[in-house]
Amino acid sequence: MGENFYRRVFQIGALWNLGGGCFILLATGWIFSSAALAPPDPPLYYRAWIALFMVFGIGYWQVSRDLRGNRNIAFLGMVGKIAFAIIFLHSMYIRGDAVPRFFLIPVAGDLVFAWLHWMLLRFLKTSEARA
Repeated sequence: MGENFYRRVFQIGALWNLGGGCFILLATGWIFSSAALAPPDPPLYYRAWIALFMVFGIGYWQVSRDLRGNRNIAFLGMVGKIAFAIIFLHSMYIRGDAVPRFFLIPVAGDLVFAWLHWMLLRFLKTSEARA
C-alpha cells in the first residue's frame, strides 16, 4: 500500500464524513423517530457535532492532497474516530441508551478508517526511516 492508496483512502474518508453529515442533517427526524426519541431541542449541540465531523471531512481531503504535511490531521482524525466509536458503543451496550442500531454502520466504518489512519502513520514513519 503506497501513497496513491492512502490518498484514495483519505478522499473516501472525506466523502464519508461530508456525506454522513449531510445525511444526518437531512434525516434527523427519521433517525430520532426510529429510536422513538424526539430530536434534540434546542438543536445547537447536535448541529455543532455534525459541523465538527464535517470539518474533519475537509481535513481528510487536505490529508489526501499532502499526506506528509497533514499527518497531524490524520492523527487527530484517528483519535476522533476511536472516541466516537467508544462513546456510541458505551452508550448502546453499557448504559443501554436508545441509540438506533443502524449507528453501528458509522461506528464500524469509523473504526475501519481509524485503522487506516494508523496504517498511514506507520507507512509514513517507515518510509521516512528508509530515506
